[in-house]
Amino acid sequence: MATLETAFLHDQLEERKRRLQAAIAVAPPNAGLAGLLHEVDSALARMAKGSYGLCQECHEPVEQDRLLADPLVRYCLDHLTVPERAALQRDLDLASEVQRNLLPQAGLRTGGWETSYHYAPVGPVSGDYCDLIPSDGQLFFVLGDVSGKGVAASMLMTQLHALFRSLTGMALPLGQMVTRANRVFCESALAGQYATLVCGQAKHTGEVEIHNAGH
Repeated sequence: MATLETAFLHDQLEERKRRLQAAIAVAPPNAGLAGLLHEVDSALARMAKGSYGLCQECHEPVEQDRLLADPLVRYCLDHLTVPERAALQRDLDLASEVQRNLLPQAGLRTGGWETSYHYAPVGPVSGDYCDLIPSDGQLFFVLGDVSGKGVAASMLMTQLHALFRSLTGMALPLGQMVTRANRVFCESALAGQYATLVCGQAKHTGEVEIHNAGH
């Protein structure tokens, strides 16, 4: 795993440890909190020994997107138990449903513009981002992709979706909107994660303004 990502996960684990210790100090005896603290301590110990991120069964690297989504993961997909596989599948099914529900209305027409799109992710969830947002007779459109794959990428995609939906209601110039989205996204993204996108504004006059953010 890249050094930046390891450093980020180390900071995340240390923060979890501080919060758990604070909660244990003021709460009645709680086996659940104590168990979580033990898991965090174990992960930090593996990190110190250089074995963090390796499957404890086969000693091969655990999938990076799963570690970024949950730094306490200890087994690769090939060595999950049957209940763990079932739980993971339920999570994927739910994430897939949420992601598809975030897609824009098909055949949207507004301000003299007609739209169509085709969405076909490689897996059940992905970092592919597509949105059409009508606002005051204009149409904002966004097409992008978040680095990585799986649930971790889909979580960042939903963040971008909410971010642009909020910003379009602020009547900002398109350039300012993209700049502000970039700042907020970078502040919350995991180490090594990024997104590329094209953001446009189609006006009722027929003019189209486009900003390309590395896509």
